[in-house]
Amino acid sequence: MGRHLGLKNFAGLMVVRFLLGVTESVVTPGFVLYTSIWYTRKEQVLRTMLWAAMQGAFSIVCSLLSYGLGHITNTALKPWMYIFLVLGILSIIVGVLWLLFMPETPNKARFLTHEEQVIAVQRVAQNMTGIKGYEWKYYQMWHALIDVKTWLILAFVLFTQLPNGGLTSFGSLVISGFGFDSFRTLLIGLPSSVVSAGSMIVWGTISIKYGNLRTWGMIVPLLPAIAGIAAVYGTMDTGANKYGRVVAYWLINSYAVTWPFILTIVGQNIAGHTKRAFTNTLLLMVFAAGNIAGPFFFRSQDAPKYVLAIAIILVCFCAALLTAVVLRLYMTWENRRRDKKYGGVDGAQHVDGVRLGMHDKTDLENPDFRYVL
Repeated sequence: MGRHLGLKNFAGLMVVRFLLGVTESVVTPGFVLYTSIWYTRKEQVLRTMLWAAMQGAFSIVCSLLSYGLGHITNTALKPWMYIFLVLGILSIIVGVLWLLFMPETPNKARFLTHEEQVIAVQRVAQNMTGIKGYEWKYYQMWHALIDVKTWLILAFVLFTQLPNGGLTSFGSLVISGFGFDSFRTLLIGLPSSVVSAGSMIVWGTISIKYGNLRTWGMIVPLLPAIAGIAAVYGTMDTGANKYGRVVAYWLINSYAVTWPFILTIVGQNIAGHTKRAFTNTLLLMVFAAGNIAGPFFFRSQDAPKYVLAIAIILVCFCAALLTAVVLRLYMTWENRRRDKKYGGVDGAQHVDGVRLGMHDKTDLENPDFRYVL
């Protein structure tokens, strides 16, 4: 991040951005694996929501920081350089602290006694997903590829990240197209991050009390997002009040809740260390592809209204909603099929399921595994 300060040309920028992408690529799958290793299924939703909400929270801080640093003048460094300098220093500090103090697995936690380590492992054993495997099992990659859930998850990620890529890169231009200057646009965009971060915390809190909300958390937040983008699209040539359009734009960001929910689906419903890691790899590849392709829908000739891009985002959100419904129905059907074939999971069967999970078996291999919805 800090290396941006010394860039002199486009080639250097591309190299630095590529390296930044390489180092950032492990963050989300690492957090998903880490959360599944340390927390029970019930606990994972709130924890995932909390760390995912930090993206929205930091966007607020970063926007205010950029607003302040952007007004610095008469110094050796340009205003944008201060932004990358501060972010680079923060990244180094956090990275060093994580390396020094975060244990790899519960049984390697130096801040726990041996008895506490055993209890920590026994807690997550109930997930039937194991904790960590050190052997790469190629057959589990095949299990991921033939699993219907994998492709539904990837489709959902694509349909939500195409809009995300476009709105992240061009959202400020959409707002400025309502009739605001650059600095006002920066401040008006702040509530979008409040909506995304706040929604995650609210949904995470609700999930503690009510179970089987994962897929509902993928479905319901898309409704205000669809309403918001439809309102923006439908009021383009009507002379509607620009502040009303801004409120509609803020609603769009409720879709951000779906990202941590799909991560919890992977962390809790994909068993087998290799299968889960491989699925996370595919998920992040589609995530990256969607965010790369999304900005291309915002064509310069469509400025400032970007009619085509807004229409595509609306279609993608509707497709994501349908995909989430199908995923919930499929996992419900699979749970009922297993109950009918193997019986309910209790007593000895639950113990067998835990044992198979700790022996790094996939959810397709473990007849006692049931999907959380």
